[in-house]
Amino acid sequence: MIRAVSHMTELEAFDCDALGCSVISSAAAYGFRTAAVRFWCGNGFAIRLQDGTAVLCGTVDADDREELREFLSCIRADTLLCREENACRLHFSFTNSSLEMELQGDIPAQEKDLCFASSNQTDHDLCLSDMYRLLAACALPDFSVPPFESFYLDMSHRIRHRAVLAAGAQKNHALCACAAADLSPKQALLFSGAALPAVRGSKMFSSVLSALTEKAGKQRTLLLCGKYLRKHYEQMGFSVCGRVVQTPLTNLVFGKKVSSGKS
Repeated sequence: MIRAVSHMTELEAFDCDALGCSVISSAAAYGFRTAAVRFWCGNGFAIRLQDGTAVLCGTVDADDREELREFLSCIRADTLLCREENACRLHFSFTNSSLEMELQGDIPAQEKDLCFASSNQTDHDLCLSDMYRLLAACALPDFSVPPFESFYLDMSHRIRHRAVLAAGAQKNHALCACAAADLSPKQALLFSGAALPAVRGSKMFSSVLSALTEKAGKQRTLLLCGKYLRKHYEQMGFSVCGRVVQTPLTNLVFGKKVSSGKS
């Protein structure tokens, strides 16, 4: 039976992979009393719904397939993010996929002019507006950024509640590389990473990731990336540990089986 989450302890068991870290980080920031971000638990899995996207973590049992498919239709999720094996168990096709990678050692880095985002921003802190401009400048067909207002409000809220870290590197007093990390009790999930073409290969970006990892101080550091970035992150010490897929739910009809596929 799927039920609403009312306490953080109900999510503790899912702190074991990238999507679980993301869900727990959001719960730590937003709690369970807002309609903007909602959380549910089932038999061995948890769901977060935010801005039309449902994130599914844990493991879906075959006996729960039809109930979960119907539930996703009822909450009107447009998109589902989940591990590949869960998409297959739910008989969902998927359009995009990402590699889940885990850090196996220390990230090679050099001393750089680094700054972190703070809830009480000073001139020496990372400015989220500058971070957004850098992310937008590095946008690609498979790496886009949300509208500025939603990005700023969400990031500042999560930073204020210590559910996210964000850091950047500067060159000539201008931001040239940045990244952020979702935080859960056991894990850090790196995201929103970007570097200007002019500094790629200079270890600016790896220095940002190294600083985030060190400051987070978690048992595991994870990230999600496209397959074309696999070698790049392997050189930093990451290795593949799973696969996350994106499933469109706009045409989901309860009771209708959709063939699973691979991108």
